[in-house]
Amino acid sequence: MILRIMKEVNRMRKILFTGFLILLAIGVMYGNGNAITGQCSNCHTMHNSQDGAAVDSGGPNNQLLNAGCVACHTTTTGQTSSFGAPAILHTTSPGTAATDQGAGETLAGGDFYWVNNDETTDADKGHNVADLPGVDDSVKDTNMPNLSPPGWDPVATGTSFVAGQVAGGESAWTSKLTCGGKYGCHGDHTATSSFGGVSGAHHGNTDLTATQASTANTVGNSYRFLYGIKGLEDANWNWSETASTHNEYYGEDNSADRSAGGLASYGSRDTISFLCAECHGTFHGTIDADSTSGDPWVRHPTDITLSESSEASLYNTSDGSSIGTYNVTIPIARSSVPASSVSTVTAATDIVMCLSCHRAHGSPVADLLRFDYTDMVAGSTNTGGCFVCHTSKNASGTNP
Repeated sequence: MILRIMKEVNRMRKILFTGFLILLAIGVMYGNGNAITGQCSNCHTMHNSQDGAAVDSGGPNNQLLNAGCVACHTTTTGQTSSFGAPAILHTTSPGTAATDQGAGETLAGGDFYWVNNDETTDADKGHNVADLPGVDDSVKDTNMPNLSPPGWDPVATGTSFVAGQVAGGESAWTSKLTCGGKYGCHGDHTATSSFGGVSGAHHGNTDLTATQASTANTVGNSYRFLYGIKGLEDANWNWSETASTHNEYYGEDNSADRSAGGLASYGSRDTISFLCAECHGTFHGTIDADSTSGDPWVRHPTDITLSESSEASLYNTSDGSSIGTYNVTIPIARSSVPASSVSTVTAATDIVMCLSCHRAHGSPVADLLRFDYTDMVAGSTNTGGCFVCHTSKNASGTNP
């Protein structure tokens, strides 16, 4: 009897263990169903050595990678590097005119080409990230008094962060800007390096398909590995952008959070503008000079709806009386993360954001702008740049 019971117990153990393995396999497949695929050696090297030569002359790299962040995302021309990664640094100039950015020229974030090519002369044409090969990580930005970003204020956006506070909340930065980590934009800010900040995130990333980042509670499921930030990533990173095919950015109407003479409270900490405010917090506060009427503005507002300005409510208008369609040169954010990009714009819910005017990585004009600010002349026939929103300020009052 005892022997029969023991056999039955062992049989049940085997059934339970087999069931556990099946469930585990299903869980692994489900959790990584969209994970990056391909040979491990496409990205990794065990010893930074192959055929008697170093895989990366600047290596070895953390996480056993074949190359650093920038090297993986560098190419001569086109939208992807030899690693198949989206290109953020072109070694051949896309051009020097304001129009030499965007579709067919750069990806959504612009390009590091200009600041990397001449950090001294073109310091204001890109974020001078220490990881860039043409940037001296021991030299401060020639336009800045120290290593801190312009508008840096460690208390401007509070002290509670999903990803940890940039620069650890230092009153003055002691290190230059990096791609990720403590002093960077991407990944976990509690990690000391760019590599550590995004470690493992690529393994959960989808391959060349539009990714809806509507949860953003890990580095891997956040928009462009910007931990905690929501959005929709275009399959071609805007290389082939059109009015109906493009990134979708997330924003919320936070205008009520800005008190006169004060800083934003930032109840919403998952918008693309909040990401920018983490480093440039001063520029996101003191928007309303009068907290009663909300007027006049003393800084250009972000995270407000188009309808909060009578002229912006006619965004990209073609007839001067009705709102136009999405303009890829002056993009807007959405009040919820859509499953796919659309060309329609709704003034009551769509949002003015930092990236409406700026590129994240760099552009061929000053201040990382999407347009040449010196060309913005009120009363002229120019319908681009500022006049996509401020349509009443150009000669025609339209934006054909």
